[in-house]
Amino acid sequence: MRPITITPRVRRFVRFALGSALASVVSAVDFWVMFHTLHAPPEVASLTAFASGALVNFVSNRYWAWGRHSRMGLRRDLGSYAVLAIATALAAAGVTRVTKSYAPHVTAFADHLAIVVEASYFATYAAMFLVKFAVLDRVIFRPAQVEESTGV
Repeated sequence: MRPITITPRVRRFVRFALGSALASVVSAVDFWVMFHTLHAPPEVASLTAFASGALVNFVSNRYWAWGRHSRMGLRRDLGSYAVLAIATALAAAGVTRVTKSYAPHVTAFADHLAIVVEASYFATYAAMFLVKFAVLDRVIFRPAQVEESTGV
């Protein structure tokens, strides 16, 4: 039997997934507190959940998954990551707003509005999971040797 070799990309993906899971937990707690406990509008709950999860996600991705510990390129990485994260957050805010508008009209969802709205928030992020990994891996956090060979 041949030993299993784990490529750097697979290692990055596993770490990305674990960092994303941690960010999801942080976002879920934030969203629940804001929407369910403090009765904030879904857009506000989405945006605060986004901010807390994005911070955890950026730090875990840049420093752990992609191993970029140098301050060099931090501003570029942060700016590029912010564009990707904000686009995803706006999509989630839109989806939660639509869900909150239509869910009360469905009898099965009326009594569980907070759960249904939160599920729509996380469904948006789940749909973007592989897209985000590809963009982070191929564009934002690409290895330095790729940047040097392409002149970027």
